[in-house]
Amino acid sequence: MSGSHMKDIKPTYERLMFTTIFALLFTVMNLYMIDYRAMQSVIESQDPFMILILFTILVFLGKNSQIDFDKYRLYFLVLWGLYVTVITASMLMKDHFVWTEMIIWLMLTAVLSYRIPSRLVTYLIIAALISLPALFMIDHTLNESGATLVFVFTAGLLLMPKKNSYMLFYMLSAFIMLNIITTSRTAMAAFIAVAIIQLAWINLSGASRTQKKWFAGAAGGSIIIVIIFFFRPIFNFFIGRNISNGLTLNNFTSGRYVLWETIWAEKKWFGQGHDYFDFTELLHAHNILFDTLGRYGILAALLFVFVLGAACAIAMMRRTFGILLYFAVFIFTGMFEYSYLFMFVYFSPVVLFFILLAYVLTSKEQPSGG
Repeated sequence: MSGSHMKDIKPTYERLMFTTIFALLFTVMNLYMIDYRAMQSVIESQDPFMILILFTILVFLGKNSQIDFDKYRLYFLVLWGLYVTVITASMLMKDHFVWTEMIIWLMLTAVLSYRIPSRLVTYLIIAALISLPALFMIDHTLNESGATLVFVFTAGLLLMPKKNSYMLFYMLSAFIMLNIITTSRTAMAAFIAVAIIQLAWINLSGASRTQKKWFAGAAGGSIIIVIIFFFRPIFNFFIGRNISNGLTLNNFTSGRYVLWETIWAEKKWFGQGHDYFDFTELLHAHNILFDTLGRYGILAALLFVFVLGAACAIAMMRRTFGILLYFAVFIFTGMFEYSYLFMFVYFSPVVLFFILLAYVLTSKEQPSGG
């Protein structure tokens, strides 16, 4: 996505109305996520808010766009339809059918069927950025806050002018905020990776082969030096274990491997339902794939992998680097963080994921660059 830089965004009635609506919904859900003033005891589920924002998006699309089944979209919708069908079968067979969840799946299918105007993507990204200060309202750090910030930060790169001065200011501001609201090692690692990749991308785009070789050599040398001299403290920080305790899979995954191993050992074709694991001590599986495997089963997990792989493949074919980067962060974070990442708890990141996915399926809306 290009051509939607901050300086190009002019106030219009449509822009102000939809951005305000999206920003309010994202802000309320950020406050819910951090349980501001015990909101979670008052609001039982986020599903109605997800339905409301999807309804708003569909209203916009009904007025400003049209349903389209070009080749890539049709192929993807067939795959997506199989995924939703298997999930539905699992919920019915395992007696954990949730009407609001089913409505969300159907509404997402409708969104994915539309051609997505680039201005709708802009409204949602700006609204998500406006909603971030709500994360400061919590009186303690929270992993979910850090992940949400990294997702929205990555989406915001799509709107930023591709200049080092703008990028560095934006990245520094986001990094300061990240350190205030979370101690999540996954969020920190994802943020650092995104910052390095984005800066490398904008500086190497259009560079000569010699310049690229020099950059690759300098970057490779720097990484080797860091590994040689700082491997132990970096490992201890990001893994949360002292390397002297041994490098086992459980240590490397900060204790997650035992949980994943248990889910894998009890896998079934159609899953075990929402209560597939005793979450008395561990609140979630810390992995979207294992969570899908435990809830909905082997077939759903396989189709989920294909859905994510297809999303990344289409983003690569469309040459939408910024959106591909967002998908990569979404998947990476999902491998180690909150298991409901794809099940509508991270509110604005999930909405952005699906709207960006629908956008890359919209061939004629695609710019030539990232």
